[in-house]
Amino acid sequence: MKALSTIVAASVLFFSMGSPATGETVSVKTDRPHQSVQDQTTVKQRSFNMLQAAYQTQISLSSKERTKSEMKRILAPYFTDDMADIYLKHNAVKGQKQFIVYGTDFPILSIPFFSYGPETKLKDKGDKRIIYQFFEKTDEGPVSYDNHYEAVTLTKTGGKWKVSSITESKEEPK
Repeated sequence: MKALSTIVAASVLFFSMGSPATGETVSVKTDRPHQSVQDQTTVKQRSFNMLQAAYQTQISLSSKERTKSEMKRILAPYFTDDMADIYLKHNAVKGQKQFIVYGTDFPILSIPFFSYGPETKLKDKGDKRIIYQFFEKTDEGPVSYDNHYEAVTLTKTGGKWKVSSITESKEEPK
């Protein structure tokens, strides 16, 4: 009887050692459950890094006047052609000789001011990724707004992920 108890206890201990720890999660929503947690984290971090670089590219357009074609070339590594055209249509203004994008507290079609922390979510849909965040109502400072979500959709174009849309909505992106 003592030998049987020892075998049962050893078996329980042996088989429980390989189970994952409870509560280990990452805030990545994916429609691709075959990805490991580490792969999902890498996808999220790469997507965040790409968005931050895209944001810096948009900001760089305010440093000096340029032709619209030069601006589009600067945006090309991070934005689809259609998204770059729409962004420039709404933001590029005629300067003294060429065009410039002025800074503002309420940018149109710019990469949102994401926290890039746990509040910023990612939905991976294979050939499309949606990065989004909920922003609570505020009426402090120069800009006020109601509760809303801001989202950026990345689409794989020519083997590279690029911003294909920037949206705002009262509903969580699907």
